[in-house]
Amino acid sequence: MICASEEHIEQVVNLQLINKEKLKDKFLKKMRNRDNVDQSYGERRKKVKLEQQSRPKFEDLICPICLEIFQKVTTTQCGHAFCEMCIFDSLMRKAECPVCRVKIKTHSFQYCESFDNRINDLVNEYGDKTQIEHFKNRQLEMEQWNKSKQVDNLAIDQKVDIMDQQFIWCVATIRQIGKKEIFIHYDGWGKEYDEFIPLQSNRIAPLGLYTKREDIPKYQPEQRQFAEIIQYINQYGELPTQNELND
Repeated sequence: MICASEEHIEQVVNLQLINKEKLKDKFLKKMRNRDNVDQSYGERRKKVKLEQQSRPKFEDLICPICLEIFQKVTTTQCGHAFCEMCIFDSLMRKAECPVCRVKIKTHSFQYCESFDNRINDLVNEYGDKTQIEHFKNRQLEMEQWNKSKQVDNLAIDQKVDIMDQQFIWCVATIRQIGKKEIFIHYDGWGKEYDEFIPLQSNRIAPLGLYTKREDIPKYQPEQRQFAEIIQYINQYGELPTQNELND
């Protein structure tokens, strides 16, 4: 039998103590690291939560007609905002605000380019990939819509589609062309309806773009004849004969 000397016993004890200390240090180190991880996770979660709270709510930037993020914000006289394309199309069917049902009597709308730019920045900064892509597709749709209404190379006696003051599309003839506006005559109507329209107005469109559509209101022949009768009475002070109306 081999007898361990006191020296050997002391070495073994010291080795065990050393291993215990190493294990203890290793365990404490892991626990400290875990505390740091937990603390780091908590801080990150708090930071993300604060960022989410500070992000804009896109539902506050939604057009009430298309339920999409605004494209060229257009405000009516009653104070409600819509995409330009949406309110333009809505008024062709009914001349009232789609939200409060107040009658819209004029083409006086408010646009805010800085608001549009701010919406664009917010979507690009805070929107996810799908939202940004969809928003850009909507922008392209708006650009194509605007291009479809452009009339190139305006000329005297050229016929175009014009939206009148009642939001009804009519065929009109260009009588004069200025630097900033054109003077038009509504075909089949009296001269008292002639008007100046700004060249950049969205009330001007290529011939047939709107007047050939079947899904929007148009003037009926009896409405036009009634207008002619009123015009004749104002001019001559008496009712016209049937022959005079036919002429």
